[in-house]
Amino acid sequence: MIVVSIAIGLAYVLIATIAYVLGYRAVSHSPRALTLFALTAGVLRLLMGALVVIVFLLLVDDMTSRKIFVITFLVFYLLMLVFDVVFFIRSQKSN
Repeated sequence: MIVVSIAIGLAYVLIATIAYVLGYRAVSHSPRALTLFALTAGVLRLLMGALVVIVFLLLVDDMTSRKIFVITFLVFYLLMLVFDVVFFIRSQKSN
């Protein structure tokens, strides 16, 4: 079950990160739009992550599998947040 948890967490992180980078490139020309983008992206990322966790918890009955998934997903989610912060800071320093 750990393989499924890793696969789902990794797929979520990859999709969310690619969407974040593409969205950032689209609005990077305007500082005002960039602030709104950062706030919106954070909220959407949180809501979509919560939706993924809730759907998984509804589909799986085994409590051990649920715990493993939530812990694995949280680790991937936190790593994604660190990447996004580093990306945003580096991009702002270059501007």
